[in-house]
Amino acid sequence: MNSIYFDLILSGLTYVILTYLTFQLMKRRKVNNGTDDDEGGVSEFIPPHINLPPGVVWPDSPLVKKRKPEKAY
Repeated sequence: MNSIYFDLILSGLTYVILTYLTFQLMKRRKVNNGTDDDEGGVSEFIPPHINLPPGVVWPDSPLVKKRKPEKAY
């Protein structure tokens, strides 16, 4: 038997074992045994309020501009 066939068989066997173990570990992680602290409601994420120095605004903040009165003709 050529060494290439031996390498292919061992590589295939390694692939099958790793795939099997991966799916088994993912299946175990999904199990919920009811010990979580979540009450089943929708979790709300409220970001913290960060004080910015004067003159610095968030990109989504509205810009405050003084409007010049327009002349009506």
